[in-house]
Amino acid sequence: MRDSEADGRVIPIVGLVVSGALLCLIWAVTHLPPPVPARTLLYPLLVTTLVAVANGWVIRTEIRSAQSVSTTSAAVLVGVTILPAPWLVLCTAVGIAVAQAVVRLRPVKAAFAIGKETITATAASAAAGWAGAHPVLGSVERLDSLRTILIGLGAAALAYAAVDETVALPVLALANRTPWWQVLRRGVEVRIAVKVVTMLLAAATIGVIAVDARLLIATPLVVLLLHSGYSRRLHLREERLAWRRLAETTDALNSVDLDSVLGTAVRGAADLFSAQYVAVELGPPGRRRLVRGDGTGIRYDGPADAAPPADSRYVAIPFGAENAGDGRGELRLGLGAGNTLSDREQYTLRTFAAALSTAIRNATAYEEVTRLAAQHAHDAAHDPLTGLANRRQLHDRLAGALSGRGGRSGAALLLIDLNHFKEINDTLGHGAGDRVLVEVADRLRTVASGALVARLGGDEFAVLFPGVAPPARTEHRARQVLSVLRTPMDLDGVRVSVGASAGLATAGTASPEELLRRADVAMYQAKDSGHPLATYARGRDTADLTGLALGGEVSGAVAAQQFVVGFAPTVDLSTGRVIAAEAVASWDHPDLGPLAPGRFLALVERSGLLGDFTRAVLDESLAAVRAWQDAGFDLPVAVTVSPRSLLDPTFPAQLLDRLERHRVAAERLVVDLVDTTTIGNLDTVVRVLMLLRDAGVRIALDDLGAPRTSLSALFRLPVHQAKIHHELVAAVSGAPSAALRSLVELGRSLNLTVIAGGLENPEHRSLLWELGCTGGQGSLFGVTPLSTAGLLATLRRGFGGVPGALAPTLHPGGSVVRLAKLRRIGSR
Repeated sequence: MRDSEADGRVIPIVGLVVSGALLCLIWAVTHLPPPVPARTLLYPLLVTTLVAVANGWVIRTEIRSAQSVSTTSAAVLVGVTILPAPWLVLCTAVGIAVAQAVVRLRPVKAAFAIGKETITATAASAAAGWAGAHPVLGSVERLDSLRTILIGLGAAALAYAAVDETVALPVLALANRTPWWQVLRRGVEVRIAVKVVTMLLAAATIGVIAVDARLLIATPLVVLLLHSGYSRRLHLREERLAWRRLAETTDALNSVDLDSVLGTAVRGAADLFSAQYVAVELGPPGRRRLVRGDGTGIRYDGPADAAPPADSRYVAIPFGAENAGDGRGELRLGLGAGNTLSDREQYTLRTFAAALSTAIRNATAYEEVTRLAAQHAHDAAHDPLTGLANRRQLHDRLAGALSGRGGRSGAALLLIDLNHFKEINDTLGHGAGDRVLVEVADRLRTVASGALVARLGGDEFAVLFPGVAPPARTEHRARQVLSVLRTPMDLDGVRVSVGASAGLATAGTASPEELLRRADVAMYQAKDSGHPLATYARGRDTADLTGLALGGEVSGAVAAQQFVVGFAPTVDLSTGRVIAAEAVASWDHPDLGPLAPGRFLALVERSGLLGDFTRAVLDESLAAVRAWQDAGFDLPVAVTVSPRSLLDPTFPAQLLDRLERHRVAAERLVVDLVDTTTIGNLDTVVRVLMLLRDAGVRIALDDLGAPRTSLSALFRLPVHQAKIHHELVAAVSGAPSAALRSLVELGRSLNLTVIAGGLENPEHRSLLWELGCTGGQGSLFGVTPLSTAGLLATLRRGFGGVPGALAPTLHPGGSVVRLAKLRRIGSR
């Protein structure tokens, strides 16, 4: 900063100060006492000398000249007690003028110094007079009492300090472009100490004069000696404080974050060197980074060539930063007008710059190490060509999903293999093949939001859907993912269509390897069938080692009665009452825990023990019906029967014999048929079912709408009721699908009782009732099969005080319900 710029900013205030001083001088001249003897002029001369000496010898405590302090106040306070106010004002103005002429300050600074001290001397004299101290020129021996002197001295000291700070504060703030509170705070301890010492010095001088007035001649020499001694003491104190602040500031630079290091350096240097601003510039040419700020924080951080202009006057010191760019950096201190660095401050600056250089090297090295570690971790978990997750990351995420880490358990895995990819490589080259892989990765990443997309190698990709969802919804999402691969790609003007075969497997195992294997099995089933997507089915998995092991344990399980039967209630959708129960067999495996029917029914069929298993399930189911009837709840029970059992000509007799043993009417038993696509000798099955129907046993077709159930069975088998597959119901949202509506209408047109599986919410219940379903099952009514006693307790407890109910009535108050119109197909 140029001196002329600082002067230009403060000239208005300096003008006001000088104007005030002129008024004080005019008042002093007009109020001088009558002519006095020449010998009495010795006292004004001595006070003038004291003021000149004290003002000329300043103590610098900071870099800025604004922080210089002097003992002028001591000389003024001495004058307050021995000179009348007019004389003190004139002596102060003359003494300051002499001192400024000796040190040769610029006119603006000299005028301000003379004006400020003249005003402060006037204020000090006025305060002393207000306190009762009224000195008479030439009558030192007639000083007032010690108490009056001390009171007047204290009042004068307070008035001097208040006016001195008030007048100087705005000038210093404007000259250095620094907020006034920072100017007030900087060096406040030193200024207070100096003012206290100068008041004590003034009191001591007054005491000497009171003893012998002739000792006043020696006062300037004493002031010089005391000033010199105290000045050195202050310098030593400032040196210790400066080195301590340097140590604290350099210690604060010890950070591994470069931004933190630069921010700490800027704030620390601004406070350490009392700089208006601090800037750190580093980096290679063309990419230089500039960080600029002050003690309050960072004001700019960005490219050096885009930084707003700063004050051109600054002190700069280069430092080494070998790991931060081109090997050099620069630290700049904006000091303000007329301020320079002492030798000690220059050495401090070099020390600070060296510490900053070391801190920058350490932070930059840490950043590089961290970046490399992150890069290595990323490379270890991602495919280098597409940026997708690789097999390792997929395995880790699978393990986390299957173990429930992260708050979500369960997963579904879609394995995708591109069709004809080898032909693209062979025809258009491997470069084109890589472009296809990248494009496929981008498409999968876009459509599979919230899922993990991975490339396992070659042209094989995987999509991991976290969490548990209904199978129908998962399959729908898998088809959405595959649909984005149908759009042709443009490879240098050649339109290429990339199809895919995919296998979907849901987490029915705790092993990531097993889930991957199942998805791979399903993918090859899709390739073999020519369909784009296949879902894993254990019955079609010839490499299911777990199933192979279980097959050898079936006979022991039957003998040990490890198969238990639970009962899932069927609820009237209108009234909410239980109208039937469905027997669900499970295997209480000693090692694997409870196993669902899908895990072992095929094994039982192949074991040769199907008859024993079926008879055991029938006995427990009919015993449950008898127990419920005895308790007042007449519920039929549905028992799933394998098509293989219906090929046994003795099966009808065995079934009717068990009905008689348990004293259960034939119409209380419902024979459930599943997997009708595997029925071979349909004529034999029809004859067996007709015998059972004629005996009163009801026949039901289960899982209507599932792939394993043939619709033609509705027309050829003598069935009484049909249950809609639960996946079709679970997929309902807002309105039933056309397939669901058609199946319900088909069942009603054949005079069948239509039951809905998979009811999850009241909306499902209302929609299915309006379509024409009379009963339903699902989580809305409790999905976990209950024991005989458990279901009985649930029936007794009821719902809303109604025994036998599991839900409120759908249409309270006898409201009229309009069912969907029915188009008749035939009757039975």
